[in-house]
Amino acid sequence: MKDFRSAFPYLVPFFVFILIGSFACSLKEYAYFLYPAKTVVTAGLLVYWWKRYTEIRLSFSLVALLAGFLVFLLWIGLTEYLPFKTFHPPPGGYNPVKDDPSLTAFLMAFRLGGAVLVVPVFEELFIRSFVIRYLVNSDDFRAVPAGTFTWFSFAGSVIIFCGGHQMWEWPAAFAAGIIYNLILYRRKNLFDCIIAHATTNLLLGIYVLTTGKWGYW
Repeated sequence: MKDFRSAFPYLVPFFVFILIGSFACSLKEYAYFLYPAKTVVTAGLLVYWWKRYTEIRLSFSLVALLAGFLVFLLWIGLTEYLPFKTFHPPPGGYNPVKDDPSLTAFLMAFRLGGAVLVVPVFEELFIRSFVIRYLVNSDDFRAVPAGTFTWFSFAGSVIIFCGGHQMWEWPAAFAAGIIYNLILYRRKNLFDCIIAHATTNLLLGIYVLTTGKWGYW
């Protein structure tokens, strides 16, 4: 890569979010505060670099919403109804319900808000803007127009997207990676991928809150 610093706006938010979350084990009973913390820090980084993300063009797409809904259905179907327990969600996960109602509301708002407003942005920027374009042209990924297709970048981005999830999520993440990629190739606008991803996460968050299946979180 000619100028590695050009990748910072795509790499730093993604890895900072993961890095902050890695301290969960050391914080024990206070680990639930890490999600609000990493959400705020990552959102700040995205705002700081926002003008660099020229591949995001605000627009409305019904296709993106429908794709997000489809991924949600596949996510539930491929994690609850496959006959292999390896691909079933764990019994426990991020549970925001605490004895204090105010704390519960605070944690729920950050968990759902982060999943809808922050996670789709930095994940799509990393996978479907940086990774896809880097696999097309590693010398200067910025010279590659958004939505440029090659089989190598298509397959590589789906594999890396799966690798960013736990093993039990792999079948669902594989399907989601393909669908989000197809949205990018059709629309040539990263914002549509973000909307599709946000729709999936919103529906999944509502599903978790109404069923208490915290393993998804």
